[in-house]
Amino acid sequence: MIHLACTHGNLGYWDYYSTVMKVSDIVRNNRIITVSESEELFTDNINAILQREIKTQRIKALKNYISDTNERFLGSIVAAIHQGEPKWTEIDINQNFEVEGLTIDELSIEFLNSKFGVLTLMGSEQIFALDGQHRLLGLRKAYTENPDVVGELEVSILFVVHQHSRLDKTRRLFTVLNKYAEKPKGAELIILDEDDAAAIVSRKLVTEHAQLSKPNGISNSKSANISSNDNTSFSTLVTINAVNKILFKKTSAFYTTRPTDAVLDALYAKAALFWDTIFEAFPELIQYIDGEQNVEINEEAIYRQDESGGSLLLRPVGHKLLATVYNKFEATERQDFIDRIAQVDFNLSSPNWIYIYWNEKMIGKELTLKKNMLAYMIGKYDDANFIHEGMTRIYENHNEEYDNHIEQVEF
Repeated sequence: MIHLACTHGNLGYWDYYSTVMKVSDIVRNNRIITVSESEELFTDNINAILQREIKTQRIKALKNYISDTNERFLGSIVAAIHQGEPKWTEIDINQNFEVEGLTIDELSIEFLNSKFGVLTLMGSEQIFALDGQHRLLGLRKAYTENPDVVGELEVSILFVVHQHSRLDKTRRLFTVLNKYAEKPKGAELIILDEDDAAAIVSRKLVTEHAQLSKPNGISNSKSANISSNDNTSFSTLVTINAVNKILFKKTSAFYTTRPTDAVLDALYAKAALFWDTIFEAFPELIQYIDGEQNVEINEEAIYRQDESGGSLLLRPVGHKLLATVYNKFEATERQDFIDRIAQVDFNLSSPNWIYIYWNEKMIGKELTLKKNMLAYMIGKYDDANFIHEGMTRIYENHNEEYDNHIEQVEF
């Protein structure tokens, strides 16, 4: 038996009770279970499908977050109570109840008296999480590894009263909570995430870096893409974040826990140096960001457009490609990278990129060939046969002959 201090509310069909529970009371003896662990809402075959929707990596990330982050916080778990005999006991507020020396009026007292109380769970109930199943499983794992600390943490729970005779309504609530709950993603997630080192560094770059912090440094795009008729923005927040992850070369687990400030400073320095290097190799990009008109690199205008594609240097995929080949150079080879990359023609309609990056629109295939081809051009990939065979195949697909025109720059 457990007694929980609650507030009671009603929203249409649903009565709900908001409370807090210690993690130990939630997970011990599986007091609250997932929908797929229950036999109440769905049949076994449906539960098997729902079980496959449970993401092991997400559970691990939540477990690490709960265990390792002092500033941990979780949203409420919405749970349905079925079976058993849960008891609700209202707590009456005295008619002369005062706040800040002022007596609360009768109408307010009447409203409040129906809202405060104690929910008593006898232990015979079946309680399943309608929303927050990954959080629940993350709490279980964290509790298993560190019961003394994690068990004392308090988590917000929102109970709804589930009636077996109206399974359709509970199933619909489960669907609504999971279908229409919009999770932060793209640029919004990068803006909000305080644990992901790449996101933290991305925000710092666009607020502090000499070029990226300028008005035209990044677009207002929520995704990695920039409109082809946007000839003012240089990159996007999502692209800068992706570039960071290429540069940092960390596993996905690294981004689930906030590193120390010293580590973040080192990562920022690494990312800032990459962009400084790119702008040193192509100072014309600074002119572009500054809004200058008719900017050219190697006598080719740089822009972003539908007809010719413009410059790969202004495409998010180009920024990620640059980061990939930049990683192949040692710190002592920075000037070598600058000298070599500056010789490459990044015009998408040039022989370097036609049919591999551009054919009247951007092409997303042949990722390995693209990466190795630029590395080959600047002397960091030596399998010329792979490059020429790949390009021969691509040209044959367009009924054209490849003439081995992909060559290395001078170095």
